[in-house]
Amino acid sequence: MKKVFEDFDITLVGHYQSVLESNGIATYMKNQFGTSGAGELPFVEVIPQLWILNDSDAGRAHELIEELHEPGNKDSSRAWVCPKCATEMEAAFTHCWKCSAARPPPPGSEK
Repeated sequence: MKKVFEDFDITLVGHYQSVLESNGIATYMKNQFGTSGAGELPFVEVIPQLWILNDSDAGRAHELIEELHEPGNKDSSRAWVCPKCATEMEAAFTHCWKCSAARPPPPGSEK
């Protein structure tokens, strides 16, 4: 068994566990209910941890977690300007709310 991720946000650890499991990587979550002991126990003893059962899955697990944690398309987290009507859009929008034009691909992603 190897620890591949830990965070105080149990929902984030659970999400990563679901992604790994859906990719065929067997996992175990340690300290799932440990936060109830926070304050009386050292925080390193109660932080939710995600472990993989097969050490041979470590490389793939780290790749998946890195992809989730730092998405390859960093431009999707930035505001953008509609190429059709020049309206400034927040990062969450995939289409212009004014003219419905699609968000342009990030620079350098065209093949």
